[in-house]
Amino acid sequence: MPRRPRARKQRPRVEDPHAQDPYAEHWALEYARRLADRHPPHHRILIQTSMSPSGYFHVGNFRDTVCAHLVHRALRRMGRRSAVLLSFDDYDPVRSGQAARDPELAGHGGRPLGEHRERAARICRTYLAELRAMGILPPEADEDGRTPPGGDWRTHYQYERYRAGEYRAIQRRYQRDADRLAALLGKDDGRDLFAVYCLQCGRNTTEIHRLDRRAARYRCLSCGAELTARDPADVKPSWALDWTLRVAHESIDCEPAGQDHCSAGSTMDRTRPVYESYLGSPQPVIVPYGLVRAEHGSGKISGSRGGGPYVRDLLAVHPVPLVLWLYARRDCLADLRLGFGPAAFLGAYEEFDRFIRSVPGGGRARVLWELLTDEEPDGYGTLPRMRTVLGALYAHGCAPEAARRHLADRHPGADGPLLAERIGHALAWLTTHGRDRYWPAAGGPAGAPVPAGGAVDLLIGQLRAHTGPGAPHAGRTRAEFREIYGALFGTEHGPRLDTLADVFGPAVLADALEAYRDLGERPLCVGEVPAGSRAGAGPGALRVPELQEAPSRAR
Repeated sequence: MPRRPRARKQRPRVEDPHAQDPYAEHWALEYARRLADRHPPHHRILIQTSMSPSGYFHVGNFRDTVCAHLVHRALRRMGRRSAVLLSFDDYDPVRSGQAARDPELAGHGGRPLGEHRERAARICRTYLAELRAMGILPPEADEDGRTPPGGDWRTHYQYERYRAGEYRAIQRRYQRDADRLAALLGKDDGRDLFAVYCLQCGRNTTEIHRLDRRAARYRCLSCGAELTARDPADVKPSWALDWTLRVAHESIDCEPAGQDHCSAGSTMDRTRPVYESYLGSPQPVIVPYGLVRAEHGSGKISGSRGGGPYVRDLLAVHPVPLVLWLYARRDCLADLRLGFGPAAFLGAYEEFDRFIRSVPGGGRARVLWELLTDEEPDGYGTLPRMRTVLGALYAHGCAPEAARRHLADRHPGADGPLLAERIGHALAWLTTHGRDRYWPAAGGPAGAPVPAGGAVDLLIGQLRAHTGPGAPHAGRTRAEFREIYGALFGTEHGPRLDTLADVFGPAVLADALEAYRDLGERPLCVGEVPAGSRAGAGPGALRVPELQEAPSRAR
């Protein structure tokens, strides 16, 4: 009897607008298709990513921008026109707690963030410089992110736009219909949807007594003034209302948002009636994403708790495609863990290298690669593993050129800019996040003699008399090696003494051992970054002189 053909598995229909289809080639393509289905072919789809410069933008904020960037690239891959709008919400008020903690914001509680122009510009420009380094901000953008009209990128500053009266017409309409909007948002009083920036003290700690299309009569709870604000620029809508106002004015079609903004009772949930019943247009397509968490623990990365790490920290130890891959590889609804410990750092490179090797085979790997970059992955596929690169640096006293020649000899075809880049990232990690394991910070304060054992004294004498290559040999025990490396670097192990003697010279090693024995200093750990490293200066960097490569015995 012939076998019946197996029924094809039916693709489930996605009813929840915030749900993601697990059968899609990639989540960015899925949202791009939703947008393409919603808008005619000639329409330029606008994707907004917005954030408030209350503090420097960290890797959690960056997930919002990455989601917008990937959906934009997915639309371009489909042949659709799209643009990204980065909105800095610097018209939001300074929180009182933040004003109390940050001396730079002292006295600014309740005032617009953008009022402190120098601070806001510095924060925004730092983030824009990181986006430029990531290849997300177009090269033609200036330091404030502004580009010529008609391009695929726009940058808006809400303080500037509100004060210039950009939203005046729609604001007056919202003020006129405040009670109707309140009913749609589940509020009892339309006046609760607005706050006036006091005309006398500039704070938003105000109580509105009367509101209509042209004016807002209020009392300030900070300075006691009772005045009437007639300019809509002084009347700031609440966040939920402000979002719908800007969507309507800018014709925003899509926006990423954290999952907490998409749950029941959240902004995205409560504002749907405003779009459907008041604006007469569908809510933008929302791209929900999970939290970005630290490598250890359950808490999310938060700027209000000290900020960081930042995109620049990722770029110091990872290439651009790997950083984008970290954010793009998973379902964006899932939480993401980022860290710089050995397990996270080496694990990221191991997984990324496996991903690169699978790209030529096509399928989802190829789709993901094309969302990350327009380049081909060929050069990455020939690179040695990061563990191998770290080993080469470690064995050659962290001399990058010696390590490069060593690796190029053993990995034909790998030598080139990408190998130099990987060595630079390895060295940056060794001298910063990995220094506690490899090259730790210098010891106690100078001037405090530290007792040293017999192994250090013996080696000093041997080095002073030594004239040949490598280091003088002796039958040293493991404990004696720990004593020597502890004196030099504050660690229990290190490169071979032969390698150190070839790279630094016997006299320099003897001087370093004496400095530790007599003064408690470690002159080979000077807070300088070895040549070729991209890391910033910091304690624990190994001093690497411009010397020739160690002999092959030390490899």
